Amino acid sequence: MNKNRNTKSFKALLLIALDMGILSACCAPGVRKAPNAVQVEDTSAVQEDKTLKKEDISNENVMIDTVYGDWHVRVDTVDSKTKVKNSDEFVKKLVVTISKGGKVLFDKKVFTREDFWKGANEEFQVYAALAPDITNTSVYLPVSICYPETDDGFIVWLALSKDGSSKVYPVPLALDESDMVTNFYVEYIHELQQKPVDKASLLKLARDYGSPKFVEQLTKEGVDVVFPAKVLARKNMKVVPEAGLVKDGCLVRFSTSFDNTQPFDSIRVVLKERQVKKLYSNDYMIDKVIH
Repeated sequence: MNKNRNTKSFKALLLIALDMGILSACCAPGVRKAPNAVQVEDTSAVQEDKTLKKEDISNENVMIDTVYGDWHVRVDTVDSKTKVKNSDEFVKKLVVTISKGGKVLFDKKVFTREDFWKGANEEFQVYAALAPDITNTSVYLPVSICYPETDDGFIVWLALSKDGSSKVYPVPLALDESDMVTNFYVEYIHELQQKPVDKASLLKLARDYGSPKFVEQLTKEGVDVVFPAKVLARKNMKVVPEAGLVKDGCLVRFSTSFDNTQPFDSIRVVLKERQVKKLYSNDYMIDKVIH
């Protein structure tokens, strides 16, 4: 991770980032990887103090409270007893409550800084202030891990699925339209790991990130058309995507893990400029993939 302080404001980066409003690691040129965080991991395996005490409830701060279809998502923060190093702030915990169709899937589930980055930099704080992206199967919550009161750090997707599982996805950041493509693939890959795979959710992501032409391509050629053959051959679709700008679009490279910087396959993505531009929306969208 780039240790130089990023002087751009968080809101400015948000406008640059991508359609669903996600930011990620501020890294040096070349292969941009997030710090050695939890990678892609079931956060329920982390052994930490996740209990909520009476004093925790008294300092809850509601960050997100939203309804989408039959989903109800609420995210609160509470202060722990540990101070952020070199700061007067206390390290925050995220408290997530999610229900779907009236059934509670996550009941005040606590996520700590260590869930997002094992051996986390003690000078970093945890924030969750951006609206989640939601499909039929999962809630994708952007979580910021940064120096207090700055945007210097990184952001990960916390994917919370209707089966009660949760995974963390650190995502590279280039601060250009390729970020939108990377994040589309991160969510799409997570959807393909759901059992059963929900085709409607895949097409929703295609509509969110792509043009009608892109949605038509998936409808006619199949939802797997976005991947090259070697990626489709990987068990459980556990691959790591990273897009980079090339002429007329992006080249999406796929690696076997965040630690492996040598991609084993790639695919070209054609981009199209949006005619109608909205706040917190990237100026470009995916128009088609080329094998």
